[in-house]
Amino acid sequence: MNRIIKFYIVKELFIIIIFASLTNSVYSSLNPLDWFNPDSANKIIKIDNTEEINANKLVLEAKKKKEKGKIWSAQRIYKDILLKYPKIDAAGDIAYERGIYLYEQNKWIDAFSAFTIIKEFHPDHPKLNEVIELQYNCAEKTMLLERKKTLGIFAPDPLNMEATPLFISFADLYPFNKKTPLALLNASKICIACGELELAIQTLKELINKYPKSNVSPEAHIQIAFNYSEFIQGPEYDLETTREAIRYCEDFLALFPEHEEVGRVKALYERLLNTLAANRVLLADYYYYSRRNNIAALIFYNEAITLAPNSQASTQAKTRIEAIERGVQPTTRGNFIKKLFFVQ
Repeated sequence: MNRIIKFYIVKELFIIIIFASLTNSVYSSLNPLDWFNPDSANKIIKIDNTEEINANKLVLEAKKKKEKGKIWSAQRIYKDILLKYPKIDAAGDIAYERGIYLYEQNKWIDAFSAFTIIKEFHPDHPKLNEVIELQYNCAEKTMLLERKKTLGIFAPDPLNMEATPLFISFADLYPFNKKTPLALLNASKICIACGELELAIQTLKELINKYPKSNVSPEAHIQIAFNYSEFIQGPEYDLETTREAIRYCEDFLALFPEHEEVGRVKALYERLLNTLAANRVLLADYYYYSRRNNIAALIFYNEAITLAPNSQASTQAKTRIEAIERGVQPTTRGNFIKKLFFVQ
């Protein structure tokens, strides 16, 4: 199990894996949440009589090491037991003891992995509630851990990306825990801080879909809207992300009208509508100036006015509409050439 957790340090592949897990893509076989699935573990680990005997020998050996004060040696044997025989009866207590040891050594990723064995294979363990709190703490401490690069230089990311799979795994292991929505929100915050906006949006959507009434749902709506707005390049480009941001702004304003962030969301909403209205004017201008199609132009001009009636785009649209109603036809260089050669 520890070897699996170590795999998270490969950032590029890690992002693909996590993204696939959130979107239920064809890469579901690489889903990190499935790594903690007892069904998949059962397919790999089957205890027969020979393995039971071998496991008991290791347990006895570890006990002797511990009695002699050789804690490190005992922990090495515990690691081997948990890796090979996590389903034996003694593995629950061993996983707890090893998890505590690793936690106190500030090895929070490895501790999280050890504690997971208790949840997956020994859910009736008397320390399970304590383990749940410790696993959340592992993820939180990993998130805030300052990582160093080569030559002792601190990594530029303010939050540690290695905590993301821990929070997501926590949410999968304990879907009904009160801290699960916050775990998903923390995972998204890490992604935002590290520039992984698409992954952040997918995580926030999962939070909203699964926990729409949680106390962090309003913040999730806000973060999605603002993250989508980061992808907007201007009214000249495809505005699918603008529409998505607008949708989450509208949902937020409808669901949480008394929220303290209403003013900030309204300001973003108006800006998004202005961008979309400017895009409608650009389309209308194309039909008015280049295609000389007044009907199509009027449709888009009026749409711009409806979207953002007080915007600069709306003012331009009204001016164009008045010109069309007066029968004014624009004369551009392109149109002049078309008329010269009798081109419609």
